[in-house]
Amino acid sequence: MVFTDRVVDITYQDILPSVVDFVNNSNVFTAKMLTNVKNWKGVTENQPITIANSTTGGSFDGMDTFSTAATNNTRQLTWYVKGYYQSVVVPGIEKAVNGNSEKQVLSLVATRLDEAKNSLANSIGDQFYSVGAGKDFEGLGVVVDNGTLTSSYAGITRSSLSSVNADVTAVTNGVITLDYLSSEFDNISAASSGQEAPTLGLTTKAIWTFIEGLLQPTVQALYTATSISGYNRVSGGTPVGTSVPSGDAALKGAAGFEAITYRGKPIVADDKATSGTYFWLNERYLEFRRLLDSELKSVSSRNQVTDGVYQDVEFPSFLQLRDFLSPVNQYGEIGVLVLLGNLICRQPRRQGKLTGITSN
Repeated sequence: MVFTDRVVDITYQDILPSVVDFVNNSNVFTAKMLTNVKNWKGVTENQPITIANSTTGGSFDGMDTFSTAATNNTRQLTWYVKGYYQSVVVPGIEKAVNGNSEKQVLSLVATRLDEAKNSLANSIGDQFYSVGAGKDFEGLGVVVDNGTLTSSYAGITRSSLSSVNADVTAVTNGVITLDYLSSEFDNISAASSGQEAPTLGLTTKAIWTFIEGLLQPTVQALYTATSISGYNRVSGGTPVGTSVPSGDAALKGAAGFEAITYRGKPIVADDKATSGTYFWLNERYLEFRRLLDSELKSVSSRNQVTDGVYQDVEFPSFLQLRDFLSPVNQYGEIGVLVLLGNLICRQPRRQGKLTGITSN
């Protein structure tokens, strides 16, 4: 029941000792890329690539003269540092009231930091699926493209070098099939090579469910339903190319799948994934390079007092913090969370996507 003011005005209100996140959903690809990040080491990051085989070989007999022409078959992919910040604002009066209260349930600073961490991760998750326009981090929109969305990648024009392109296939009439999953897998693989094959299928919840529907008719054995249907249990710390639970067929019940493995690779749903799109990714060539600033302090990316998706899919400690400072003409403190670097792909042709998916 709703109590009247005569009760509410004279009775303490109980506050539960956590904040529940009503905003954010899964952010799986970001968690994967920000796990075990490598450090940025120069003005730019550069990847030498071979763009053609040498033509100075051939069949011969007797005293034929060998070709000794010098060839130039290398180029460089080049990436530049980008940055993202998230302010953490703590008004002085509010901090004083919260800190001096005998009835403090949650630290104001802790709740502000959690909010900032989650807001930053949410925004970066959007950028990691984008084309990296302007100051934004580069994402799958520019990495997994063939010139449809972007004209160049990492300093190389897509029209001048076809191997800088990923494979992009539009499904016919919007219908996803297992044949499409298989053919796209093959399109970006080198035959019989584990290194040069996808390690992760990434898509939306809707398309994940379409694929689940395609696989259901293939189930011929009787399984005990031990858990409810879901989208995946892959987190940032899951080894590359591994389904969860590792080594398990991941079929948990006749009524639905908890995790899907196709050709031995996990298919994962991500709330941030591009609508109507299924990605096959080779994570061995995808990484986030982070630039560390010695003037900033590394901080944990883990939530302290907030319950929500970022507890289920934990992020590593990828953030740096500029310490709280007091403005000259304001009573309060302002800190800044910072992430510097860029998402890079050293082998775009080993990435692919299916587009325009609307049904199965």
